[in-house]
Amino acid sequence: MIHAVFKKEGFTLSGHAGYADAGMDIVCAAVSAMANLVCNAAESFGAQAEIRAEEEGARLSYRLTEGCEEAEKLLAVFREELRELETQYPKNIRVEIQ
Repeated sequence: MIHAVFKKEGFTLSGHAGYADAGMDIVCAAVSAMANLVCNAAESFGAQAEIRAEEEGARLSYRLTEGCEEAEKLLAVFREELRELETQYPKNIRVEIQ
């Protein structure tokens, strides 16, 4: 299961969706694509962030160190998109807001 934790300044993603075999997992693909988009788009808006990716444990953490309004809105949209994904695939993703 993917565990997504959101805080005001960022998010952490960890785990594997387990929906299908590697390379065929649509839940994993959706979360990965959205996370990539968020990180790259926030940077293009001028936000600065600390990003840590750990292949072991499948973990990505993203924390704004110098935010901007657009990046904060983008994080909010990402959170809501993952919550929608959670309603469709409750056995594969869990979203927590702290």
